[in-house]
Amino acid sequence: MSLPLRVLGDRVLVKPDVLDNAPAQQESGLYVARSLAAAVTGSDEADSICRGTVMAVGTPRHPLYEESLDLAKRVDWLAVEQADSTLSDAAHLLRDLVRREPAVSIGADVLFSHDAGQDITLDDDRYILMEEKEVLAVVEPETGSGPV
Repeated sequence: MSLPLRVLGDRVLVKPDVLDNAPAQQESGLYVARSLAAAVTGSDEADSICRGTVMAVGTPRHPLYEESLDLAKRVDWLAVEQADSTLSDAAHLLRDLVRREPAVSIGADVLFSHDAGQDITLDDDRYILMEEKEVLAVVEPETGSGPV
């Protein structure tokens, strides 16, 4: 599925799942809670969302990314000038220290707080655009083998 947007920075676009205990609206317009807990707390569909599928991921950058690349370039220049392989290794280390890979990938099943991110609607589908740090956990698929 192609989305008409590109996620920037350290943000993640999640298609939320609605928990089964969210009250559902009947044809008559009456909301019926599927559990006693949902009836007592008054939870509704909007605040029963805390799990979803990652649809798009931005490219996170270290806060000092540009400065480190500039410094690595200068260290590379010194390494060539002084014919010092240790300086060349230091330049590679500088680049590696600020390289960040996203913590989640497209298709990951994730958990997040009910108040995380910003709700958006694209092509009549609801999504939540949140910062990567708002993702609480990635749900790993079950392996199928029980305890030994």
